[in-house]
Amino acid sequence: MKKSFCIAIAVIGILVMTVGVNAWAAEPLKLKIGTEGTYPPFNFKDNAGVLQGFDVDIANEICRRIGAECTFILQEWDGMLPGLLAGKFDLIVASMSITEERQKRIDFSIPYRGSTGRFVVRKGSNIAPFKANGELDPDALKGKVLGVERATTYDRYIEAKFPSLERITRYSGVNNMLLDLTSGRVDIIIGGPIKLYQNFLQKPEGKDFEFVGPELTANEFFGTGIGVGLRKGNAELLAKINKALEDIIADGTFKKINQKYWEFSALPGAWKSE
Repeated sequence: MKKSFCIAIAVIGILVMTVGVNAWAAEPLKLKIGTEGTYPPFNFKDNAGVLQGFDVDIANEICRRIGAECTFILQEWDGMLPGLLAGKFDLIVASMSITEERQKRIDFSIPYRGSTGRFVVRKGSNIAPFKANGELDPDALKGKVLGVERATTYDRYIEAKFPSLERITRYSGVNNMLLDLTSGRVDIIIGGPIKLYQNFLQKPEGKDFEFVGPELTANEFFGTGIGVGLRKGNAELLAKINKALEDIIADGTFKKINQKYWEFSALPGAWKSE
């Protein structure tokens, strides 16, 4: 009996050691996150070359809460979806709007930021893409050069709403588009109001420019907000990300991150000053 007891104790000891070793050896979840790195204040490199921005802060907080080790992969915008689908990275955290078209290809988290659009023109230019009653005027931009970031929801909006517009200049990033607007190479641009307001219109280089027309909120183009994108078939990971975002918003962490960049709330439907 003593021999059997000793064998049993030895077996239990081996099992405990095995479980302990496996638990110790288990690697944390590792995720690669695709982002542009050229879209301040959402994702950009500072003067020291360190990746910063609202999207980056949100991504890092999600990773912390789901216990994941995350690394960022810089990707130009028009290659963002192909890169995710090809497995170059696991998540997109790059101010990507949740649209029906994109949802056919990938899954999205709940929104963590609003998604709308606005036009910007030089003050006194008399360029008005909308009529006095607020209706869209497709003929208003004839003979004008419009700037838009390539392969974005704004690009799709222009193609659908201004089909007769012949002079469109498409950009791989917003910065060059703004430079062309200030130099007069384009007459009107369209983009995200938060970025255009905070990083252009409020700065000295934007003092001669202004929003024109109402804020664009068409869900079929701009979606229901900005979300984290991931490949389909990852329901467990998606649930973890959604839970993390819900907690980030509920416990005040979102507000702290938000206030690093803006005095107004960037939550969907609430980007203007509160």
